[in-house]
Amino acid sequence: MRLSLADAVARHVQPGRRVYLGNFGAQLFAVGHELIRQGAHDIDAVIASGGLLMDQLLGAGVLRSATYGHCWSPVGPAPAWNFRRAAQAGDTSVGLHELSLGLLNAALTAGAWGVPFLPVPDLPGTGYMDEDWSRGRLTTASCEFGATRVVKAEVPDVAFVHVDLADPDGNGVVRGPLGEVLVAAQAARTTVLVAEQLADRLTVRRAGISIPGVLVSAVVEAPGAVAPDGAVGRYSRDVAAYQRYSQRSATPEGFASWLKEEVRQ
Repeated sequence: MRLSLADAVARHVQPGRRVYLGNFGAQLFAVGHELIRQGAHDIDAVIASGGLLMDQLLGAGVLRSATYGHCWSPVGPAPAWNFRRAAQAGDTSVGLHELSLGLLNAALTAGAWGVPFLPVPDLPGTGYMDEDWSRGRLTTASCEFGATRVVKAEVPDVAFVHVDLADPDGNGVVRGPLGEVLVAAQAARTTVLVAEQLADRLTVRRAGISIPGVLVSAVVEAPGAVAPDGAVGRYSRDVAAYQRYSQRSATPEGFASWLKEEVRQ
């Protein structure tokens, strides 16, 4: 099914839903900004490459929780200001569950396999173990074979996956790191491809299918979907836009002004 971005968000995102926002290395700003415009709230986000998109969703009041790999500015040296303000204030209104990319992949793999958890290597001496950064996502399981660290399965209600090309059957081509994208599509109850370009079946087949159409419920054509981030072979990261956001979001008032001018209008 082909949908507009606005229709895809309206159809598949409601309060209380778990929403995967891909991809690692390519933040889906188009989807995040549409969530903000539609007034989404109480969303449980799953976002490996949180970055400034997660910072914006936090500041806009979209999130109830976030399971994420990181939340920072990739161009620095400014931080993700909304994230930093919440951390420094001890704000616990949004549940934050930090996982490494490996742990998140394992959680999504467990979801794809239909099992409640997956064994993972222990990470002694890190905040995942010593400070419980995952906040309940990691525990220990024991059986007659021994004991091991495990991560809780992750099953998004909907996964928005960025692809370069998509064909009429929902097959998608990812140019760039696959990271956790394929297992996210397998784990999610519904997968929506957000494509830079729609193409014919032969073109997609020749490019090499990354996400098979059997996993996909809908396709959205959205050129520039990850801007101001960059898309391999399409456009470069807009470093100036990142820096401008970091400067303006340094205060709550500045963020509110940026949000009004750059997203809500």
